[in-house]
This record gives sequence, C-alpha cells and structure tokens, in this order.
Amino acid sequence: MADIIPIDINTLVDFKIKPTLIPSFAIKELEQYPHSAGRFGDVWKCLMSTPSGTHPVAIKSIRAPQSDDKELLYKIGRMIRREAYVWIQLSHNHILPFEGVTQAGDFGPFPALVSLWMENGSLNGYLKREFPQLSDQGKSQLIQQVADGLSYMHGEDIVHGDLTSFNVLVDDSGNVRIAGFGQSMLLAEAGDQMFSSLQPGNTRWTAPELIGFPDNGDEPQSQPKPTKTGDIYSFCCVMLQILSGEEPYSWIKPATRVIDAIANGLEPFKRKVHMNMGEVYELLSSRCLSKTPEKRPSIVEITTIVGPIKAMLSPNIPRTVQAQSSVDDGDRSSHGGAILT
Repeated sequence: MADIIPIDINTLVDFKIKPTLIPSFAIKELEQYPHSAGRFGDVWKCLMSTPSGTHPVAIKSIRAPQSDDKELLYKIGRMIRREAYVWIQLSHNHILPFEGVTQAGDFGPFPALVSLWMENGSLNGYLKREFPQLSDQGKSQLIQQVADGLSYMHGEDIVHGDLTSFNVLVDDSGNVRIAGFGQSMLLAEAGDQMFSSLQPGNTRWTAPELIGFPDNGDEPQSQPKPTKTGDIYSFCCVMLQILSGEEPYSWIKPATRVIDAIANGLEPFKRKVHMNMGEVYELLSSRCLSKTPEKRPSIVEITTIVGPIKAMLSPNIPRTVQAQSSVDDGDRSSHGGAILT
C-alpha cells in the first residue's frame, strides 16, 4: 500500500500551490482504454492505494499536442495550473474533492488531475435515468445542494465559469458534487487571464453576455471572463433542468445552433411550468435569467428561497418542457469523476 507524499513538481507545471503528487505505484488502471474523452484529454477510471486502503478515482489527463510549439505547451501548462490552483483551495460537501496529481501510466507528459470517482456520473445523465422516479423532495434536495456548493464558492470569491449539468456529478448516495473547474478563477487574481471557448453544448447553460458572438460574420470573439452573475444564470438553468427533466434549449439541435437562438433573444426554457411554482418560479426565471446581469440575485438570496422550495413544489409539475423534435445533439463526454473540456 503506497504512501502519498508531496513532491516538488514545479519543473513540470509551475503550480502556484503545490498539490500532492500521487506516485505511479499508488495508481492501478482498471480499464485498457479511457472511460471517456473530450476535446483536449481523457478520463480514466483507476484504483488509488492509500495507507487506509484503496478507492476508485477519476484521472483527467491532458493529451500532448502533436507539435513542438512551445507556446502551446506553455498554454496547456497554464490551463492545468489554473484549474489545480482553484480546485486545491475548495473544500465543501458539494464540491468534488481534489486528490492531487499523478504522472503514472498512460497519462502523458503533463500532470494528470486526480479526483474521487462518482459512480452515478453527471447530473445530466442522472436526470435522464432517474427523472421519472425523482420525487419533488428529491428534486428540491438536488437544487439545494447545487446552490450550497455554488454559495460556498462565491463566498470564497471564486467564480465557477462553466456550471452545467455535465459539471455537476452525483455520488453513490445521490448527493451532488460540483466539478469542472477549468474555467474557474479567483476574482482577486483574475488579472489579464484568457479563457478558452466553451464546448458548443455548454452554451446551453451560459449567460448571453459571456458568449463570444461572431463579429460581423468573422471568427467568434475570445471568451469573456467568468462572473458571479453569469454563474447565477447557469445555476438557474441547472435548477430548471432538475425541475423539468430537459436541458436548456432542448428543442434546438444540434448544440451549435443554440448560439443563434441566444443571439435572437430566445429564453432557455419555454414557459410551460405549473403555475403552483408561483413566486419561486418567477424569481428564478425572470430575475436569474435576466438579460441584465446586475438584476440577477446573489446566490445568498437564492439560497434563502430554494431552502424551503420543497414545500412549494407541486407533484403535478410536468416532466418535460415542451420540446420540438429534431436531430440528436450527439454524444458529449460525461463520466464518473472529472469533467473534460
């Protein structure tokens, strides 16, 4: 059984806070191939040995580019550094725990990020499987837990920047863990950081002001910096997805067409929700989804409302938001442990 000890790995990536380096002999790969893959990397399901025993972990590795472009390599290093820097400072019941980094096995030359494995996968997949059986109390619990996790982050002056149902994971007990910190940042240290474009599918949950719309038909603009008010918009989309069982803009396929819908002012959910939601629904749909970021409530205000929301939920809330048939969105990476971008 392997000890996990901090080792200086600044020669690999210039980490601002040194994470724990998990040695290769503490990691055992459980599958021959990655469990899932994204644009820039893979997620592997592994076992990690510690003095207290073994447990499953997700290892998020970044693929090395087929290039000698040093600037690109430095950029990848900065991406890993930023995600680890934010993640290592987070500790909350509804935040996915960060175990450390490793360079074991087939994970490539860059440090791979290690987190607990979430067997129930993403909230998106969980809702697709479990929504018909979810009680109003169960929906309320999911909403409260996402709000609690985001409230903790904002209380630490940290913006998530990419809150979607794919970046919320569900553990074995049905509790949520916010993950996917590749776009996250500490507001006090934002400076001139640049942010990569979001996955096309993630724009479903993204506040309109944070989308780099094409300028006069040219290439899309660079991604604006994440904001707390942007997180509020995204939280509301996640909440309404929990209540309805449908993704934002569920009637629009493929995901690349969602940007056009947002540019044309369409709202992410059609207003077909049971009127028993009353004041709560009005708050979350009208204020949180406001086109004016300054009009959105803070997460502190929201938590004072979603706490007792289960008492207001009607068992007759429809299971779907009226969706129009169209071509499937296509598969996107979701998995039990970490989120790929």
